[in-house]
Amino acid sequence: GPDGYIYDPEGVVTEEKINYLLEMRNSGRDKVQDYADKFGCQFFPGQKPWGQKVDIVMPCATQNDVNLDEAKKIVANGVKYYIEVANMPTTNAGLARAMAEPGMIVAPSKAVNAGGVAVSALEMAQNSMRYAWAGEEVDQKLVGIMKNIHAMSVEAAEAAGLGYNLVAGANIAGFKKVAAAMMAQGLV
Repeated sequence: GPDGYIYDPEGVVTEEKINYLLEMRNSGRDKVQDYADKFGCQFFPGQKPWGQKVDIVMPCATQNDVNLDEAKKIVANGVKYYIEVANMPTTNAGLARAMAEPGMIVAPSKAVNAGGVAVSALEMAQNSMRYAWAGEEVDQKLVGIMKNIHAMSVEAAEAAGLGYNLVAGANIAGFKKVAAAMMAQGLV
């Protein structure tokens, strides 16, 4: 949060904790210290969490929030998965450092955030066709879409000789889709 970060070693996994986070978000108060006070976990005022030893890092705040120095901290902690949940939360230098780390999987924001875009598209499809899909059906469709994005990213990176580089693969696959659409419209 804007006031710092919390570290909850038990995770935010109970219904009570999830509901409290939703309540915090809806209140507009936007202070994570409240969570720390309620659940008795550590609060680090005015700091970012990139120095914590964890398996998964998911920056989800603002663009360019993780710079090269912070990426070095993340790498030094042995993070296995770096998943960009915000729109471009990592600077170019920070992303290059994360991608250069052997064994670290980097999932780029453009692929990860496609899930939100896909759900919006599914909502528009429901509205225009007067459908009412159950939540489970929407989830099933979203899983299929995300698996396809992953497969296309992997395939594009491997075809370009870049191995399992999801960032490059997402860029290549995305470019190919846009180029094909432009050609189909006669714009190229």
